[in-house]
Amino acid sequence: MAVKCLIPAAGKGTRMRPLTHTLPKAMLPVAGKPTIYHIIDRAAKAGVKDFVIITGYLRELMESEILAAYPNLRIEFVEQKEQLGLGHAIYMAGSKFAKDDSMLLIYGDTLFEGDIETMMQAKNPVIGVFEVEDPRRFGVIEKGAGQTITNLVEKPEKFVSNLAIPGVNFFPSSSDLFAALEYIVHNNVRTKNEYQATDAFQYMLREKKTIFTWQILTAWDDAGTLEAILDTNKIILDRRGAGNKSAIAKDAKVTNSVVTDFVSVSEGAEIQNSTLINCIVDRGSVIKNCKLENSLIGRNAVLENVSGTVVVGDDTQLRLRS
Repeated sequence: MAVKCLIPAAGKGTRMRPLTHTLPKAMLPVAGKPTIYHIIDRAAKAGVKDFVIITGYLRELMESEILAAYPNLRIEFVEQKEQLGLGHAIYMAGSKFAKDDSMLLIYGDTLFEGDIETMMQAKNPVIGVFEVEDPRRFGVIEKGAGQTITNLVEKPEKFVSNLAIPGVNFFPSSSDLFAALEYIVHNNVRTKNEYQATDAFQYMLREKKTIFTWQILTAWDDAGTLEAILDTNKIILDRRGAGNKSAIAKDAKVTNSVVTDFVSVSEGAEIQNSTLINCIVDRGSVIKNCKLENSLIGRNAVLENVSGTVVVGDDTQLRLRS
């Protein structure tokens, strides 16, 4: 029996434009590397060597960069041509899993910390959960006896639980999950006009009487909006501790500049005569004579004499008079 990690990452990330006009959401950098690399690295650390990634928007760029970054892992891709929901995306990967394969399922914008090593030893499906203050914004579980789950509720109006579902799950039998997905797709079971993964989980719970358990994640960091990416970048870098709270690529050039904590600078970028506070600068960009705070800079951009807070997409040139 093999454990394969399935990562759905086909979304367009419209809430993150202009950066996602030219880059898939999962490839936006956080704390020194693309978002999806954090997920791949964590699963690989747990011993997973086989990955299936669902791509769609700008898939050629994502696939080529991931393959180049991880030559020692076995990575396959499946294209989701139509955006018909998360359940549909997972369903598309059925042919990549053998009947006795297990599945570690991690959603492509879910940055987390938790004991997935223990999760992957479970004999029943496990839903990773995280305690939240306002469960009305999330899907949540209802707890049964012990660590069991009795129900899944999407954005509950009345309080049923504060244990939200971030998107870190384990299925000892991937074939059981795919059978449930087959059911909801074949019978056109949709929520908000999309095939939802939670509907498949509910089918397994109610109709197949599958025992689901839950496991607490120790951290869940959102990477779904531009504001959230900066917050998450800060949170992840802060966990590194004093003296290590920035992420500067080895080949990035920083000269005559002040780069404070919580700054991420990717490969090939150049920072000259500038001050950066809580910023993310992607590959190949050049920042000259700038004072930037809480800013996001895409790939291969050029900024000169700019002060304040900006969001600049790939290949943009913004030069102001000094």
